Amino acid sequence: MGFFDDLKAAAIEKVKEKVKEELAELGIDLDEDDADEAPEPEPEEIAAEEASSTPAQDDDGGERPVSAWSTPLNVTTSLPPSAPAVASSNYSPSTTSFPRPDADTTFNEAVQKLWDLDARLIPNQDYKIDVQSSKHPCNKEDAAEEPLFTYVKPAVFRKRPTFTTFVALLNNYSTYTGEEEDVTEQELQENRAFLNEVMKTAPMKYCHQYCIAKGCTYKGKEISGSESEFKRILTSIWFELYSRSGRRNMDSSGFEHVFVGEVKNGQVSGFHNWIMFYLEEKRGNVDFRGYIKPKCRDSSTAETNDDDPVLTLQFRWNGVEKFVGTCFIGVTPEFEMALYTMAFLASEEDENVITLDAGGEKFDLNVKCHKYDRNTKVGSCYVEALAHYE
Repeated sequence: MGFFDDLKAAAIEKVKEKVKEELAELGIDLDEDDADEAPEPEPEEIAAEEASSTPAQDDDGGERPVSAWSTPLNVTTSLPPSAPAVASSNYSPSTTSFPRPDADTTFNEAVQKLWDLDARLIPNQDYKIDVQSSKHPCNKEDAAEEPLFTYVKPAVFRKRPTFTTFVALLNNYSTYTGEEEDVTEQELQENRAFLNEVMKTAPMKYCHQYCIAKGCTYKGKEISGSESEFKRILTSIWFELYSRSGRRNMDSSGFEHVFVGEVKNGQVSGFHNWIMFYLEEKRGNVDFRGYIKPKCRDSSTAETNDDDPVLTLQFRWNGVEKFVGTCFIGVTPEFEMALYTMAFLASEEDENVITLDAGGEKFDLNVKCHKYDRNTKVGSCYVEALAHYE
C-alpha cells in the first residue's frame, strides 16, 4: 500500500468521530435530524427566494451536491460556463466534466473555471451571515455588535467529505510562531485523508490538469499526470514544516498560515478561511468588528450584502488584531486549495490581478502568493479585493 493510498475504513471513521465530537462541543449536533433546518427567513428573504429561478432544495431531496465518502469522480456531465452559485444545488462535483485547459489558458480563465466548477454553498440556505457595518482599516472601534455568521447548515459537515476532513485539520497547530509543531501519526493520516478527498473533486482535478498544461515544475521536475505524485507535491508545499520565526524550530506550514492562522509579533498573520472563522466565532475566540468595503467602479451598484462571496474583514482572534483580511465565503475547501495551488505552481508572479464573474456581480481580485523555503513551500496565499461592481 502506497503512502497516498486510501485510508482504511477505521482511520476514516476516526477522522469523522473527531470532527463530530469537536462540533458537538460547539452545539453542532451532526446526528440531529432537525438540525438541517435553517432559521426562519425574513419576509424579504422569502420574496427573493420565490423570485429566484432556482428552487430551494432540501438536503434529503437528493439534489444537494454532497458526494458520498470515497466516491470516485465520474466525468459524465457538463457544467455551463459562468454558472452562478445557486447552480450548485443542481449538480454534484463527482459528476462534473470540464474541457481540459491548454497552454494558452490564462490564469484568469483558469480561476473562473474553478469558480464555475465549485459546489459552493448557497447563501441564506446553507449558511447565513450578517455583515452589519463598514469601517476604515484604521478605525479601531467595533462596527459589528453581532457575529458575522448566524447559521451554517450542519449537514455541510456531515455529508461533504472535504469539509469533514478539512475541519479535522484545524486544531492540529500551535497558534504562535516560534513554538515547535509536534506532528503526530494521527495528524499525518488526517492530512492524507483531506488530500485524498479533495483530489476526487472537479476543482482539484482541473488544478492538476492546468499545472500539466502550463508545463509547471516542482523542484526541477515537471508535474506528471499521476495523482499520487501530485498529492506528494501538495503535501510538500502545504504541510511540510518550516521555520517562520527565524529560529531553527519548525513552527509553521503553508496550510497552517493560510487556512488556520498564526500570531506573529502581536498580530494575526494569515487566517484567510471562512470555515475556520465560523468555528472560532462559535468558540467565542473571534470578535468580528466590521467589513471593509473595496474600491468599486460604480459605488451605487456595489453594496456589500449578506450574500457576497468575497469579504474584507477586520476582527480580533483571541484578543489579537487582524486589521485587514480578505476571504471567500461559502466556497469549498477544494476551491481554495486549487486556487492557491495554481497560484503557487503555475504563476510566475507573486501577484495576479483577475476579474471574477460571481454571477450578477464581479470582483477584481489580486491573487497573491508568497513562496518560502527556496520556493518549495507556500509562505502565504490570499486574495485582495480591489473592486466590487455589478
